[in-house]
This record gives sequence, C-alpha cells and structure tokens, in this order.
Amino acid sequence: MPEAFSKVMKSTVREIIAKVVNQEDNYWKEDEKLDEEYAKDGHEECAGSSLFEDNGLMHYIGEG
Repeated sequence: MPEAFSKVMKSTVREIIAKVVNQEDNYWKEDEKLDEEYAKDGHEECAGSSLFEDNGLMHYIGEG
C-alpha cells in the first residue's frame, strides 16, 4: 500500500479535490433552490402547525 501511495501524483490529488469541491458547490446550490421552493409553502406549513397546536393531534390528522 505505501508503494501505491508513493506513486500518486500531486496533480492527480489536486484534480480529485477540485472535482469534489465543485460537486459540493453544486449540492449547495441545489440545496438553496430546494429551500426557496419550500419557503413558498411556508405559510401553509405554518397554518398546519397552528391547527395542530390549537386542536391537538387527533383533529390535525382528521380523527377528532
């Protein structure tokens, strides 16, 4: 194993790290888009939470 690691070039490691950083940046951008989409439904979510808090679980799920 040490012999195999000694053959790894610095440039190869740099390329791999750059790809990982790029992919991570893409994930963060997608996550931000998802947050924006969920925020559009924020009012509905808040209303659902209020119903639960005001009337209890059974009313919230339709059994009350």
